[in-house]
Amino acid sequence: MNKYLVLIRRTNEFTGRTLPAHRDFLAELKESGTLLLAGGFADQTGGAYILQCSSQSEAEAIIRRDPMNDPNEAVYELKQWNAN
Repeated sequence: MNKYLVLIRRTNEFTGRTLPAHRDFLAELKESGTLLLAGGFADQTGGAYILQCSSQSEAEAIIRRDPMNDPNEAVYELKQWNAN
């Protein structure tokens, strides 16, 4: 399994309306074992999470389902991560 870092940067239009659904989504991923770690940045500009997936396309499919992945709310960046 590969690890993927999902970096999230809030836009200037960020309202927070998607945060409750985003948190529920992350809780489901954690329960399934796909989410390893998640959290917001202390400066309130966004956050990050780490996925454990078999492929880049699987990770992309997961972040497409994230309710906060809305161009009016946040910008997402996905990186395969060689972390131990």
